[in-house]
Amino acid sequence: MERDEKKLIKLLGHYLKLLREEKGISLNIFAYENDLTTATVSRIENGLVDSKFSTLVKYAKGLEIPLENIITELDIDYTNQEY
Repeated sequence: MERDEKKLIKLLGHYLKLLREEKGISLNIFAYENDLTTATVSRIENGLVDSKFSTLVKYAKGLEIPLENIITELDIDYTNQEY
């Protein structure tokens, strides 16, 4: 995996964790209520794995936000390769 991809995955994971914590939902409860394992949620939020689309859908549903908010709020400059 390229360095820029790793940065993007870390950025996404950090943002998802921030959203979950702002809702006051523990990692264990979030995982259970959204048909995810705690290990999966932890790895995503620590930027260790690239999230599948279906997992992002589960995050959006669990956080009760539109899926597009997850992507647009990251404010990624697609014209620049550095994230």
